Amino acid sequence: MTSSSYLAGLPVATRHHGHEPGPDAARPLSTQWLSDERISEARRVWSKAYGREISEDEAIEILMNVRRLAEILLHAEEEKRRT
Repeated sequence: MTSSSYLAGLPVATRHHGHEPGPDAARPLSTQWLSDERISEARRVWSKAYGREISEDEAIEILMNVRRLAEILLHAEEEKRRT
C-alpha cells in the first residue's frame, strides 16, 4: 500500500503534528465565539422556550441574531451619548 506522498518522501497530508484542533476551530472566524458549550446552553434554554428540541443550526442562528441586536443597541446608545 504505497501512496504518492510516501513516494515523494513527504508525510501524509492528513497527519497532524501537535494539538488536534477542536470543533470550534473548524468554524469561520466570525462565529468562533460560538463555543460548543454556548450552543448547548442556547439549545437547552430555547428548546424550553419553544416547547420543542431546537437544532444546533437554529441555536446558532438565535445566538447570531441576539448578538446583532446587542450590537445595534450598543451602537444606538453610543450615538445617543454623542448628541
